[in-house]
Formats: sequence, C-alpha cells, structure tokens
Amino acid sequence: MPVAPPRRRPGVLAALLGLVVLACAVAFPFAPVVQPEARYDWGGPGAVPTALPLMPYQPVSLTATTTCDAARALGEGTLLATTPAAPDPRATPLDGLRMEVAAGSLRVTTAGVDLDPLPLPAGGCTVEFRSDTTATTLLLNGAPVVSRPGDLRPAVAAALTDAPDTSGLRLQLTADTRFQTSITPLKAAIAVVGVLALVAMVVVLARGERRRAVRVLPRRWWRPRLPDLAVTAVLAVWWVSGPVTVDDGYIAGIVRDRGSSGFVGNVYRWLNAPEAPFSWFYDLYHAWSQVSASTVWMRLPSILLGLVTWGLLSRCVVPRLLPRAGRGVAWLSALTFLAWWLPYTLGLRPEPWVAVGTVLAFVGVERAITLRRVTPLVLALLVAGVTTAVTPGGLMAFAPVVAGLVPVLRTLRRSGLGPVPLVLVLLAGPAAAVFLMVSDQSLAAMLEATRVRTLIGGGQPWYDEYDRYALLLTQDDMQGSLGKRAPVLLTLLAAVAALWAAGRRFPPGPTRRIAVVFLLGLASMTATPTKWTQHFGDLAGIGAAVLLVGIVAVGRRALARRTAPWLAGLGALAVVGSLVLAAQNVWPFVSDWWGLTWSTLPPFVAGVELAPVWLVAGLVLVAGALLVLAWRRSGGGTGRLPRWLPSPAAVTTVLLTAVVLLQVGSFARTGWQHRDSYTLLSDAVSTARGAPCGLQERLSVETDPAAGLLPALPGPSALPPEPVDAGGTELPGIRVLGTGDTAWFALDTTQRSRELPVVVTVAGALRPGDTLAAEFAGDDGEPLERAALKPDGQVPQDVRLLAPDGATRVRLAVDVREPADTPAVVTLPRVPRLTPMDEVLPAGTEAILDWPVAFVFPCLTPAPLPLGTTVLPQWRVAPPQRDDSAGITYAPSYGGPFAAARTLVIEQRMATYLAGDPTRDAAQVYRWVPVRPLASATPQVSEHTVGGWTHTGRTRVPGLDPVG
Repeated sequence: MPVAPPRRRPGVLAALLGLVVLACAVAFPFAPVVQPEARYDWGGPGAVPTALPLMPYQPVSLTATTTCDAARALGEGTLLATTPAAPDPRATPLDGLRMEVAAGSLRVTTAGVDLDPLPLPAGGCTVEFRSDTTATTLLLNGAPVVSRPGDLRPAVAAALTDAPDTSGLRLQLTADTRFQTSITPLKAAIAVVGVLALVAMVVVLARGERRRAVRVLPRRWWRPRLPDLAVTAVLAVWWVSGPVTVDDGYIAGIVRDRGSSGFVGNVYRWLNAPEAPFSWFYDLYHAWSQVSASTVWMRLPSILLGLVTWGLLSRCVVPRLLPRAGRGVAWLSALTFLAWWLPYTLGLRPEPWVAVGTVLAFVGVERAITLRRVTPLVLALLVAGVTTAVTPGGLMAFAPVVAGLVPVLRTLRRSGLGPVPLVLVLLAGPAAAVFLMVSDQSLAAMLEATRVRTLIGGGQPWYDEYDRYALLLTQDDMQGSLGKRAPVLLTLLAAVAALWAAGRRFPPGPTRRIAVVFLLGLASMTATPTKWTQHFGDLAGIGAAVLLVGIVAVGRRALARRTAPWLAGLGALAVVGSLVLAAQNVWPFVSDWWGLTWSTLPPFVAGVELAPVWLVAGLVLVAGALLVLAWRRSGGGTGRLPRWLPSPAAVTTVLLTAVVLLQVGSFARTGWQHRDSYTLLSDAVSTARGAPCGLQERLSVETDPAAGLLPALPGPSALPPEPVDAGGTELPGIRVLGTGDTAWFALDTTQRSRELPVVVTVAGALRPGDTLAAEFAGDDGEPLERAALKPDGQVPQDVRLLAPDGATRVRLAVDVREPADTPAVVTLPRVPRLTPMDEVLPAGTEAILDWPVAFVFPCLTPAPLPLGTTVLPQWRVAPPQRDDSAGITYAPSYGGPFAAARTLVIEQRMATYLAGDPTRDAAQVYRWVPVRPLASATPQVSEHTVGGWTHTGRTRVPGLDPVG
C-alpha cells in the first residue's frame, strides 16, 4: 500500500531546524573558550632553587634578567638554568636555558643552541634574555646584541642557580595552557540552541510522518525470560571475576586526572594532549569515578552496556532476522552474545560503547526501511555520529546505513521531502556529535593535539591491517587468546553462511544487511590507528547476531538434503576449530597470575593437544561421510548423508559452549582458590566489605633493603666486597669476576619456612659459560641446591629464591674468567623487611600511577598536572621491573608528561611483595628524592577569552620538532 507523503509545512520546518543544527555544529569549534594564563615570577633577594616542571616543556614566552654585578659576583659557574646540569643518569635530559659565567663572559645556551658569548662590560649593566615562539633575543641594557629568528624556547624543569646572591636575578615565564580551556557562555549557548533545534527537528519529522501508532518496543519486552536470567548471571560472575584489559590502567589514569588537568588529556604521553575529538565517554567515566575508583565499580558500566546490547539483540534484532525462531534460538543467541561479549568488552575501553551504538544504528535503519519513515533513519545517523565521537573505530556505526543504502534511498524517495530538506535533516543528526567532540576545547588546540599525536606516532597505517589478524593467530600472545580467537573466526564463517542462506529460510534483506554490516565493520577497522585485536569488540553486538544467523543457517533442518554445504561447513569448522584450540587462555597483567586453565599451553587432554585431534577428526569425519555417500549413490540410493553425521551448527555450538565455560570457569576457579591473595574476585569482595584499595592492600614494601642483610657465618670469603647499586640504594655486594665463593650467610627463620624468599639484586651481563649462582646448604655445609643467577642489563633487578627444605644457609658462587663489556655485580643475600604498602602510602597519597598498574591502585591519588605544569611527587608506583612499557611517561621523545620532573629526582626503588606469592614481582614503588632541595612555585593565574581559531605557536617535541 503506498504511503502518503508528509505535509509540506512540517518538511520545510524540519529543514529549517536542520539548517540551524548544521550552522551551530559548524560554529561550535570556532566559538571562544576560557583559557587560564599561568605566569611564574622567580628571583630577587632570598630566591632559592625552585621546581617548575612545565608540560608542555617550553613556556609560551620566557624572560630571564640578570645584572652584571650578579654575574661578576658569581665569578665562575651557572648563573641561571632551567634544567639540571647532572640529572639522574637514568633520566633523559632536556635542553633548557643555561646562563653561565666563564672568563668574564656570559655564555647563553637555549634549546641546545649556543648564542654568541657576551663579554661583561665594566660597571653596572643589565642583561636580558627573551624567547617566544617567533624569536629569541639577548639584550644588553635594552639593546639587542644577539637575535635568532624561529622557536628557540628552552625547556623548563626548574629555576636553578649557583649564585650566592639572587638579588640581581629574575625569571619570568608564561606556561602553555592552550589545552586547559573551559567552555564560555557563548559556546554553551550555541550547543544548547543546536541540541534544542535537533530535538525539535526530530519531533517535527515524527509528527509529519505519524499516520498510525507504531510500537517502539515489542509487546511485553520488559518481561524477563530464562535466557535473560542466564545472560545476567554470567555477566555478573564475569563482572567480579573476569580479566582486566591491557588499557584499563591507561584509561583509569586519564579519567582520574581529569579534575586536576581541567580537561581529558593523555597523561602518559603526547604532551598530555587532549583526547578530543574522541573523549566524551571519558567525561562520563570521570563523573562515575567520583563515587568510587574501585575496580568493581569502574567495570560496572561495561556490564550495564552489555545488558543493553543483549536487550536490543533479543528484543529487536533477533526477531527481525529470525521472525519464526523457536525457544532454542533464544538460548543460542545468548551463547553467541556471551562468546563475543566476554573476551572483548569488560573494562574501561570504548568497545562496549561502540557495540551498543552500532546495534542501535542497525535497529534504526531497519525500522526506517520497515516503516518507510525518515525519523528512525535520522536517529540512526545521530547515534552513528555520537558513536564515532567515542573512538575512531566508532565509524563502523555508519555501516548499517551503507549496507541498507538501496532500501534507504527508496524510503527517502517516497518520503515526500525534497532533496534539500532531506540533505539538511540527514546531515543534522551526525553533525550534532560535534557538540560532544570539542565540548571544552578550541579548534586550534584540537588541531595541535592531532599534530602532536601524528608526529610522535604510536599508530600504524591502514595497509598494516593484516597485523591485527596476525596477532589474533599468535599462539602465546594475549591478543590471540582462545576466547578472542573463537568468536572472530567463527563469525567470519557465519557471515558466509548467512549470505548463502539469505532468501532461503531467512528474510533476505535483513540477513544480507547484517552480514554486510559485519564485513563493513571489519573493513572500517583499517582506519583505526592501532591494530590491536581488542578492537574486534566494537562488533560484539553485530557479530553475535551474525554468528547466530550463521549457526541457524547450517542447522540440520536448514541443510536437509543439502549435501555439499553440510560437508563444506564441517570441513571449514575442522580448520577453524583447530585454529581456535591452538590458542592459549592467556590474559593481561593480574588476570594471568594464577595459572588459568591452559594459560601456558594450548588445550590438551591426557597429554594430547586437542587442536590436531580436532583437525584430523573433522577431516576424517568429512572423508567418512563422503565415502558413505559415494557407496550409497553407487548402489542407486538417494545419497543422503548418514544420520550419525553432526550438523555444522551442532559442532559450532559445542565449540562455543566449551570456550565460554572455559573462560568463566577458569576465572571463577582461580578467583576462589586464591581469594586470600589478589584476584579481581577478591578485590570485589574486599570492596563490598569496605576495603576498596585493590592491590595495595595485599602488597608489602621493602622500604630499606639494607635492614635485611643476612648475617655472615664464620669462614673465609674468596670474593672481595664492593658496594652495589640496588636501585637508588647502595648495598654491600661483589663484582662477578674470578672463581670462588662468598662466606655462608645464615637464613632468616621466615626464609627457612619458605614464607619469604632469599633476595639478591643483580645487574650487568655474563658471557656464555660464565657462572653466577646461589648455593643453599644445611647446618653441615653440604650444598642442597644451586640456583643460577642471570643478570640482564645495567638496570638493577631483584632475584627472589625460595630456600629448599632443610636449608639453613646460603652463599654466592662465581666462576667468571673474563669480564663482559658490562661486568656483572650482585648484592649479598638478604631477607626483605616488609611494611604494609597502605602504611607506606596511605589512602589518598599523591603518586604517579604508571599506566600498566593505575587501575588496581584506586585509593592513591594520581599526581596532578595543573596549569601547564606537573607536580613533583614523592612517589611513583610502577609495573614489575621487567616491564618497561611505562617508560613513555618519562621520555621526552614520546611527549612524556613527567619527563621534566624526572630530571629533578633520583629514584629509590622499593620492591613489593604479594601476599600468598612472595616471589612474584607484582609492582614496584619508587621514592622520588630531589637531586637538591627544591621549593615549589606558585603561579599568578588570570583568565581570558580566546577565539577557537587562536593559535599561539606550536608545542615542541624534543627530537622530533625542529629547533629554530
């Protein structure tokens, strides 16, 4: 029956409102913002060295002034410096400003560039150094003597001087606060007008198209069913016991620092550049974290989004794809949903948001096609735009529109709206996402942030997309874990099956469209800057629906008398199933601590790996069926397949069920077995009991390694003692050279009972054939066990050894004839003297929380980055020693926000010990000790309004941006 077009007047009004939305969306990034101005003024009588680590490293402008009398009074030395001359050797130095007096001249270096020496004239005079983004000038008594065009601004970490009298010194600078802006009333008004116009446009469209009542949701959609209860129960178990993702700590740090930074910035690299235009969901997480930053609370939104996705699938998508589905399909849809949702979407990453948005967009497009209305299509485009504003991967939310382009165009042609009104109302929906993309940032700041991220890198080009699938098929990598591999590979097969079956037993339009949406979603991932397998979670909702349709399409009833598809399906499943079973059940960080089932080896039974067994059994099954089929046909029979042959649907269902049970069961088991130590389950239970501090509550800290040195027993030592750096603390040790043994050392009672390990700290390297070992013995001195010690690099690393039964003493044995290029050293054995971590760092203590561990330390306060600077914290909480991924935060070439602060301190490492597993290196605590006493700087802050296009020069990344 033809549908009457809407009245002309509502169409015109909707077009005008759409035009308003578009105008507001275009104006919004250019609208003015409020930017703070932070000015620092140091010097004058009594000024002392002061910490001033800027972020970005260079100020907008800097002026340094000195009198010639102050320079002459110093004689020789550093008159003024903004970076230390001799930072910690493990810190990367920055090129700052150095004004030095030597041989009667003032030598000035800025950003690594030497200016011409300035001979100090006799009598009184004033020397002034000025630097901004356009030029650097050295003036004598107000007259320029050296001038260099270009950007030679120095990095600033502190205001330092060797001058005995600072009366003639002064340093003035303005920090770069271009990212720390806030919304103005005008910008807010533009957003309000745009949003109200959008709402009014949708209402006008809906009223113009309203000819009969249409249900928004199916009848009795709210009534729970048994599959709903099962999905909810599994998600609840997964919520409290499931794994972390590799980026939960990264996002937790960003979210929790939002208050101190004043914007959503990348607090671990990229000069703390804003995450805009992909940051609005971080703001929601920030508000959520104000209730609690505990792991169980922060993971709850992903579970709630999972329930929303399941509701959309079970109430809207599945009835559309399988309108005559029986009860068994409801349970099968629950299985496919869990197979996708569990491995990919728990935690703080954006995948669950994209999954919900893509399913919503698909539902909107299908309703637009079914009802022949424009309004659902506009809402679908709005959802797609908002989803794209979450992450670049959200672009796939437009895939339903592309997949349904022909019927969508047919609907638009029948709408009665002219081309211009249609374009306006359709563009208005996704354009409204701009209000979320740059809510508190200017256009210029967002473009500069994009430039910095592109310059520093961290992403991959589109043509490296194959890396994602290579990682998915890597056996011992968490990105290719068994749980992640199964849904992707099986859904690829299911998409082929769905396209093949469309029009046979399924509605051809919706079936083809959702399969195409899945394939387009995979294709759109080529636009994402990183190629991690975690991004497959963006397709969790759509993938579950495609997998469901594919399974039903290859069921016994659907394939009745279809021999070739049946056997082809079983053959494909033999290969894909073996690839799934060749993976390991491996997960990131704390989730992989306790030996999950098949976490170090692929699944096996009775010592036999299942992957080759599955492959051989599947191929033999297909070959046997072919032989039976050929035999029957040779005798003139019907050639029907034998009844004992399972359908591809049954095989897929068994495999999916096993994968889901393995994931849920292994985490539930380890969580219960190790409830007295740290697991996500024990963390959740502790939070419910009022102790929400996560891993911190189960760690103890070795605050003073020297306090636990073991006493030497009487007897000679063939190796002379030598002080050894144990990570910022010197301990007695030996150089690993020569042949011989140290004296015996008496084990502590806690070591004899194996409650605590014997600890030595090693550094350097050994040549092949060299020997460094710890020998254990009983009271009679006869060796019981010998444990090799293997230094690995110049960074000191602890080695923890549990004494064998009956051991009462330990010594070090060396057999090294020639030293390596980096001679090895080792400390004498010790027992760790431990203090609970929550006593060393009580709740609320300010510390740098490195990104790999930030999520599991919710009670510590992330070190703030206020007004174009960073604080100089006393503490840093870091990942295990062998994990160097956190180094980006302190590396200038990565735009590490704490690179300047790191040059001002020496790190004193304090090892931590995990309750229930003292040999595990769970995390490291570092005390930051300033290289010299440093005061804190206080800025003079004012605010002014700047246009969205205002550009104050570029930030400069050391080693990447040119100087000058």
